[in-house]
Amino acid sequence: MNFLIKDWAKISLTSYTVWAIYVLAILVNASDMIFIITGIDTNPRVWTFWINIGLVLTFVGRFIKQPKENHKRRKFIVYGLIFVLIAIAAPALAKNSQYNHDGSSDSFDDIAFDFISVSEGKNKSGKFHVSYFDTIAKPPLWTVCYGHTRTAKARQYKTEAQCRDLLIEEIAEYRSGLHTHYFTAQTKRDRLPVFRDVAFTSLAYNVGIRAAGRSTATRRLNAGNITGACNAITWWNKAGGRVVRGLVRRRSKERQYCLRG
Repeated sequence: MNFLIKDWAKISLTSYTVWAIYVLAILVNASDMIFIITGIDTNPRVWTFWINIGLVLTFVGRFIKQPKENHKRRKFIVYGLIFVLIAIAAPALAKNSQYNHDGSSDSFDDIAFDFISVSEGKNKSGKFHVSYFDTIAKPPLWTVCYGHTRTAKARQYKTEAQCRDLLIEEIAEYRSGLHTHYFTAQTKRDRLPVFRDVAFTSLAYNVGIRAAGRSTATRRLNAGNITGACNAITWWNKAGGRVVRGLVRRRSKERQYCLRG
């Protein structure tokens, strides 16, 4: 193999530059491997930072003397540096690997339930939620729990746990509708920390999936204009052609959630 440089095997184990390239190769592929093995989508910013560090080490390694003597000591130094890098990077990756990129430890379901349940009307008597006839709806219809109408009927009673399950199930449907039909892949990957996801899901729950999905707010979000998207949420503050104070408050809170993260 005349095309190989002399002592290529030794250089591949002792050269600073070659070891830096090994580290770079690991860093470039690590996020994909973690996702394939565990299903966890880690924070790309952390990987970008460490890849840039690896590039700097590759460049610097070309200017450092690497005599044959003490090569074992240098090898242990390199091993130590790699271990330190992993130890530093792991907590950062763990902190940012969850779907809620803004640092919240709560799940989407918990945050969405707490937000939407407060905004939706309810009629509670003692330990039970009692169905009521919503005359504001067009057409009027029976409603129970937190705005649930699909299976509601007269003189229906639901426990708090049953109402929570109903709402979380419906929230999942509205969220899935937005994610499947209206949000781009890049939006779902990079622009939907949990609170912003809750804000758009709340909007869809209130005005409908199609209306929210075709709205200026969603178009702006897909275009990367996050501030403009969050501001556009507040436009949905009317019912019957007039501004409704309750909707103004709800849209304002959705905007606050949207801007978080």
